[in-house]
Amino acid sequence: MKSTKDKIIDAAVICLNRNEKATIDEIAIHLDLNRRTIHRYFKDRNTLIISCQEKMMATCNQAMNEAYESSNDALKQVENMFYAALTIGTEYSFVKKLFDRSGYSDVVNREVEVYDDVKEKWFKLIATLQEEGTIKSTIPLPWIYNLFGGMIDIAISAQSSGDIAVNDIKRLSWAAFKGSIGIIN
Repeated sequence: MKSTKDKIIDAAVICLNRNEKATIDEIAIHLDLNRRTIHRYFKDRNTLIISCQEKMMATCNQAMNEAYESSNDALKQVENMFYAALTIGTEYSFVKKLFDRSGYSDVVNREVEVYDDVKEKWFKLIATLQEEGTIKSTIPLPWIYNLFGGMIDIAISAQSSGDIAVNDIKRLSWAAFKGSIGIIN
């Protein structure tokens, strides 16, 4: 059973995805709680947002590790990691919007030890695929890493705008990413 604190964080994620300027009062209304209950757990809105961001980072790390472990095929692992990043990115899109404006890399840098492992696994997969000739070896790893994140951002934006059918987002974004790094199949 979830703790009250976890329920508040989950509700904040929902409210802030709908409206990144949602107040503590709006989050409390969503939960059918009063503002004081939220303040028992979180000093202010910023503290609550930081808790949402920490939950996103932990959830993303877990999902990416599960995706990595899902197959022994390097390309399938990268594809599953792509889908995991897309799912988490969509669920927590407000976090990136809020922290993009204030130095998202600073947020990620605070969690370096935890995420270096996932990032290292991802880089090793890409290097393996380059050695096999699946991915063009002329494309630098940092460029592929930025394409990966950029494609996630584009997919989230397309989904948020409603321009592309939700059912098509995964397929289209994966196909675009694969094509951008020279994977034909």
